[in-house]
Amino acid sequence: MVLSECRQMMAEHTLVEARIVHDFLSAGWSINFRDSEGNDYPITDTYGIPCSYDSLKQAEDVVHQVGDCPIMIDSLFRFAER
Repeated sequence: MVLSECRQMMAEHTLVEARIVHDFLSAGWSINFRDSEGNDYPITDTYGIPCSYDSLKQAEDVVHQVGDCPIMIDSLFRFAER
């Protein structure tokens, strides 16, 4: 789903949370939005390829551009970051 589609779904109150996932293969961060039924909607480019962001901060900023919602962070390194 491209950003404009995410913004529209957020405005319609369809999306309830964002999940930022660390992709260890690309060393980047991807964003999946979830609706109330638990369906995932990844942010993609216009070709349907999932977007990857360089840093957690950059991914969080994109979520805030879409709208205000709870953000869950899923990182393989979350235990080492404490």
